[in-house]
Amino acid sequence: MIAHIIIRTSKFNESLEFYQWLLNLPISAKIQTPMGEIAFLGENETKLEFIEDANAQKVESKGLAIGFSVDRLDEKIDMLDGKGISHSEIVSPNPATRFIMFCDLNGCEIQLIEQKRN
Repeated sequence: MIAHIIIRTSKFNESLEFYQWLLNLPISAKIQTPMGEIAFLGENETKLEFIEDANAQKVESKGLAIGFSVDRLDEKIDMLDGKGISHSEIVSPNPATRFIMFCDLNGCEIQLIEQKRN
C-alpha cells in the first residue's frame, strides 16, 4: 500500500492552499523541521506529503501522474477555468468514466477522474 506521495516545493503554502481549495484535502499533520516545514494532506487515503524546499525545481513528471477521484468533474473544471488553469479536454474511455489532466503549480501532472457508480 502506498503511504504517501512526496512533493518537494518552493511554493509550500500555495501548494497546500491549492489542494485544499480544489480537492478539500485537509491537513492531517504539519511538522516544523530545521530544514523547513512538512505537511501531510488527506485523511484515510494515501497522503500527499509536501516538503518545503527553497531550492526545489519544477517537477518534470514524464509518464507519471497523480490521479484523484472526484464526484463532479464539471464543477472542478469550472474551478480550474475560474483560476485560468489550463487542462486537457475531457477524455471518456468508456460511458462510466471521464477525466481531465493538468499540471499543478509544482509541475506535477494531475488527473481528475469521475466514475459513475452503479
